[in-house]
Amino acid sequence: MLAQNFWSKDRFPMVYEKDREKAVIVDIDSFEKIELILDNLMHRDGEEEDRLLVASGLLEKLLDEARTAAPAQRWRSELGAL
Repeated sequence: MLAQNFWSKDRFPMVYEKDREKAVIVDIDSFEKIELILDNLMHRDGEEEDRLLVASGLLEKLLDEARTAAPAQRWRSELGAL
């Protein structure tokens, strides 16, 4: 399932209060996906590999290369392949 389809408000029923969207109803499978993502975000720690990249100067080189490179034509499929 594509992320853009999953994170769409159209996918989940809305609860309204005084004609304003107030809450979203999600099924258990969706809740578990959301819970996993939020848990990973809240408990992420710096990786040793990240510290090595920064210390080596390679991260700056990669960033410079990414800033100057032309965007991929099929970036969605390339990202999905990762």
